[in-house]
Formats: sequence, C-alpha cells, structure tokens
Amino acid sequence: MVKEHVLIKGTKFVLSEFLFDLIYWVIWWYTLGVKKAFIRLIDIVKQGNEQLGVLVWIKNLFKPMFGQNDWQGRLISFFVRLIQIVLRILALCFWLLYGVVSFLFWLALPVIIVFEIALNLGFFGNIWQ
Repeated sequence: MVKEHVLIKGTKFVLSEFLFDLIYWVIWWYTLGVKKAFIRLIDIVKQGNEQLGVLVWIKNLFKPMFGQNDWQGRLISFFVRLIQIVLRILALCFWLLYGVVSFLFWLALPVIIVFEIALNLGFFGNIWQ
C-alpha cells in the first residue's frame, strides 16, 4: 500500500471541508437564513409600529385631548390626531421600506459577492470596454 504524503492528505482534507462548508453555507443562507431574515423584517415592522404608536392614535381619534369636551376642543383634537396619524403612517411606510430593502439586499448579497469576485478575477473579460 502506497502511503500518501501528509501534505497531500492535509490538502485534500482542507479542500473537501472548505467545499462542504461553502455548499452548506449557500444552502443555509437561502433556507434557514431567509427564514431568520424574514422574521427580523417582521420584528423591524413591529418595532416601528410600537415606536410610532399608530394604533394608539387611531384608537383615540375621536376622544378629546386634555379633557376639552366642548365642540372646539373636539374639533381641534380630531384634526390634530388625524394629521398625526397620517404622518405616523408615512413614517411607518418608510420604516417598512427600509426593512424590505434590507431583506432584499440580504438575499442578493452572495450573488453580488460572487459577481464581484468573478469580475475582479477577469472571468468576464472586456465586457465593459
């Protein structure tokens, strides 16, 4: 039986482990990783709703502010709260947009990295010249 050199055995082991880890990482990134990233997106939106308190403002839309029960106080309270609700919903939409863009960037990140590596190694030749 021919004995392999330790360097050859070590190189084979390292390369096989590296390829296995690389394949496992890609599978994890687009299965369990997507699930975790989506849960994080939901948490970001929930956090935005808690920070902005949109539902609380909607619930109290028709209640007078500062105990002003006359018609002027009710009218002013209604319009102030209505403006607050509109502005807070717009802020929540931007919060949601941030979460969705972050999620999409997270999905595209491995593809961007592989493309940039291939581009810098010259696999695409002179496409852009």
